[in-house]
Amino acid sequence: MLMKKDHAAYPSTGIVILAAGASTRMGQPKQLLQVGEESLLQRAVRIALSTPYRPVVVVLGANREQIEPSLQGLEVLRVYNPDWATGMGGSIATGLAHLLQQAPALQQVLILVGDQPLLDSAHLLTLVNATNNGTCPMVVSRYANTTGVPALFDQSLFADLLALHGAQGAKSVIQKHVDQAAIVDFAAGALDIDTPEEWATFLAKNHAKKEDL
Repeated sequence: MLMKKDHAAYPSTGIVILAAGASTRMGQPKQLLQVGEESLLQRAVRIALSTPYRPVVVVLGANREQIEPSLQGLEVLRVYNPDWATGMGGSIATGLAHLLQQAPALQQVLILVGDQPLLDSAHLLTLVNATNNGTCPMVVSRYANTTGVPALFDQSLFADLLALHGAQGAKSVIQKHVDQAAIVDFAAGALDIDTPEEWATFLAKNHAKKEDL
């Protein structure tokens, strides 16, 4: 198990967790699906908080009234994206803008989604360590023959992230600057939860036991 470090030693890295989607294909807020004693979103928050990186911002949108109470008492900042229905781009921009309001000197941001149940803190630490002492402006995860989030972005790419809107997600920034990216393999990232069938398959394989995750 990774030991929690003093996050004061890492003042330049923050985290944005995207949790604004409507879960249309799932038919219910997937952020609240239970894995053992915690929800998918609570699990993503727990993983983020087990790293040294702060602040941690959760971007909410659809079903905010149902989801927000699940974050009470957790060391996270919450921000609402009123334009959540237009796509992930606005949620990324909203989350990063809020992060920078709280930590203007921030030099890096980790962007996560709340529906990759096999994510762990070791992978997040690996992404940050792969920046090669800050000389690499972007570190991305590779799975299922593609690259994507979780991903780390240097402040030199903040303008690109803040300009995102609509269906443009982090992948558009990754593709634009892929020649500058370091890549970290994360085969487990191929599993995200979008449909009841995917959820049932995940539970069957993991027996819904948090310790198996």
